[in-house]
Amino acid sequence: MAEKNDKEDICRQCGRCCCAKLILDDNEIVYLPYPCPYLDEHTRRCTVYERRHAVNPNCLTLDEGIRLGVFPADCPYVADLKGYRPPREQWTQQDLELYSEWGGEDDADGHRNTRRKF
Repeated sequence: MAEKNDKEDICRQCGRCCCAKLILDDNEIVYLPYPCPYLDEHTRRCTVYERRHAVNPNCLTLDEGIRLGVFPADCPYVADLKGYRPPREQWTQQDLELYSEWGGEDDADGHRNTRRKF
């Protein structure tokens, strides 16, 4: 069984980083209103946490998430990082249309991928 990273202990489990995201041409990231299928929306916890990277290849590690900028501005992981550019939390109708137009690929359990690069 994989051990939880000590850095992950500061997670407040808001679940925002577990929502689908669009990565736009200018590398702006936009959260969309579609949570990962493995996120329990009541507890805000991952239901497959120990094997999340095997089950959903689009699930980012903590370091990848920081590098790509998927954590909200008030997240403890990035709150003190100078120059950090958090995702836009308000989507537009155009964002939703772009996401729905993309066919995507399925993960290991047949769920649609939750990230897109343009």
